[in-house]
Amino acid sequence: MSHIRIDLEQVSFGYEKEQTILKKISFSVKEHETVGLIGANGAGKSTLLKLIVGLYLNFSGSIRVEDIPVEKRTLSKIRERIGYVFQDSESQLFMPTVYEDVAFAPRNYGLSEEEVDRRVKEALEAVQIMHLKDKPIYKMSGGEKKLASIATILSMTPDIILMDEPTIALDPKNRRNLIQILNQFDHLKIIASHDLDMVLDTCSRVILLADGQIIADGKTEDILTNQKLLEENSLELPLRYQFT
Repeated sequence: MSHIRIDLEQVSFGYEKEQTILKKISFSVKEHETVGLIGANGAGKSTLLKLIVGLYLNFSGSIRVEDIPVEKRTLSKIRERIGYVFQDSESQLFMPTVYEDVAFAPRNYGLSEEEVDRRVKEALEAVQIMHLKDKPIYKMSGGEKKLASIATILSMTPDIILMDEPTIALDPKNRRNLIQILNQFDHLKIIASHDLDMVLDTCSRVILLADGQIIADGKTEDILTNQKLLEENSLELPLRYQFT
């Protein structure tokens, strides 16, 4: 059995003690799965991704990444294995240029400059922004920043990718490019998104959250064609199904 997996058991979390955001969440995902995490605003999608990568640790229950428990002492190991793309690219990009941003993590892990350069170029080519490698971050569009953010995590060749609303700010061409990139990454992906058509194109499985709980977990097409289920949870059918 592959070691590449994530396991959550009875995970609950609240930013404040009297306000629970996530309630007894349990599921497992394994290598080669691409899982769409869907739900209305406030359902807990972003919070759940942040718990998996260890940005918040005051949860109850258990989260394990490749059999490593998510806790303070293991965070460096967890983050070697997971690439996390923030919803807000400004939270991910902080160096002067695209090249320097994509090179930051490999350099921080002590790789040789030759290896850093190889990884940066491969990551930039994967998201088709090699022509932007020397561009200052502050001069980039929202879509360019999103692609640069994805390159920063690809440069670490992670086993697992977590993405929070990856298609935000992308034009149609770059959105199609992103879908192609995601489908080429063959390990484990969890993608939180309101873009249900993109979820259809990239995910074999969907987990539907509402009010911090799992409402449905199953095959993507089964859930995303269930109009009654989606509408009961403040969602709509993907656009491609709305006129058929």
